[in-house]
Amino acid sequence: MITLYSGLVVQQPLVESLIPEFEAASGSTVEVTFEPTSVLLELIGAGERPDMVLGVAGSVRDLADQGILDGDAVAEIAVSAVGFARMPETPGPVDGSVQAFLDYLVNARAVAYSLSGASGKHFAEVMRQQQLLERLDERAVRFPAGLTAEAVIDGRADVAIQQVSELRSVAGPQIVEPIPHELQSYARFAIGVRAGAPEAAGAFASFMASERASAAFAAVGLSAP
Repeated sequence: MITLYSGLVVQQPLVESLIPEFEAASGSTVEVTFEPTSVLLELIGAGERPDMVLGVAGSVRDLADQGILDGDAVAEIAVSAVGFARMPETPGPVDGSVQAFLDYLVNARAVAYSLSGASGKHFAEVMRQQQLLERLDERAVRFPAGLTAEAVIDGRADVAIQQVSELRSVAGPQIVEPIPHELQSYARFAIGVRAGAPEAAGAFASFMASERASAAFAAVGLSAP
């Protein structure tokens, strides 16, 4: 068995196809923990040592610099954009401009975003710069962690903000679109292997950088690095 700490951004392709394919081909079992990168870093800071870490590229490289991961075994595998999700019956912004999107958020019954994920932190900072955060937070659905599109599906919010792939990973009819380019943060994700990890961990990391994995990532809205 090999252990993987992974960000939520790739949860859907890993669970639905990539991990089962790797296990079938290799005979190894992958035990995976899915959390935002910030939560994974807290676990590692407390002494946990998974065989592999898949998360925001800068954080993975920091772990390599600290000697927790093998610096020669870090590979970027995907790039993600921040998006928003809504139900089909809920109108979207009137056009693709920044002002139309900001007006859309202000007029929404409630906006859901994550407090721990990279996309949620970026969204909060952008809204703070636009002097809208306090206004939105009066009725926001703020997730300590997890998938924010759940709040759109169950009716707690009109709009959910998160990485495009994370919004799509929640089962439901929600419509997912990227936020305007001027407000974007394109996050790069990488995988690293612990020094001294089993050989199967290196094989899995290589598989994550393969064309097959890239195709699975692209199917949920992730781009190649």
